[in-house]
Amino acid sequence: MLHDAEAEFARYQFIVYPPSMPGAPWLSVCIGPDGHVLDAEAFSTSEEANLVTYRAEAILFASITRQMQVQRVFAAERALH
Repeated sequence: MLHDAEAEFARYQFIVYPPSMPGAPWLSVCIGPDGHVLDAEAFSTSEEANLVTYRAEAILFASITRQMQVQRVFAAERALH
């Protein structure tokens, strides 16, 4: 199950872009499997951008793992009936 969650998580991209010019913000971006931007947020420092990006990755991975656990429980219950 963990392998399945890791494979699903790998379909998402989390990127922190440095400022494109002096005075511009750091940009944290999450791109979904279909190539669309799911979220983007500007930050004053790379530390802030990286911290929020790391937390977003952890939350998404936990969500995917929980979702797969629930799906397996429902599948097991259906098999019993």
